[in-house]
Amino acid sequence: MLTDGMLLRIYIAESVRIKEKSAYKYLVDYFMAKGFPGCTVFRGMVGYGHEYKIRTVDVLQLSLDLPVVIDVVDTEEKIMAIVPEVEAMVEHGLVTVQKVQMGRKETNQVPRATGQCVPENIPD
Repeated sequence: MLTDGMLLRIYIAESVRIKEKSAYKYLVDYFMAKGFPGCTVFRGMVGYGHEYKIRTVDVLQLSLDLPVVIDVVDTEEKIMAIVPEVEAMVEHGLVTVQKVQMGRKETNQVPRATGQCVPENIPD
């Protein structure tokens, strides 16, 4: 059954950094620490931002600074609670939110401190 939710989407360049760490890696760690059920980072094949500079994997125009999109989906309350902090962290990029319908699949997995999940009650 689908329920109301909100998508937080962040558009940045691969080279963007937050506190001396790649921004996309920093944000994945941030969302995990905040208890979000998942976060996905997409690396683009081609794109441009406010500076109108094409960034691409094309051999003739190769860029090592490709576009990156980070998606997080949860309830509107949880997403909107972190938007101001995320906007402050993302100095060079675009932060968007949009209402979505989501179908959550619950698992029997418990997050570990390492960021990995392990199933509970593993049979011998």
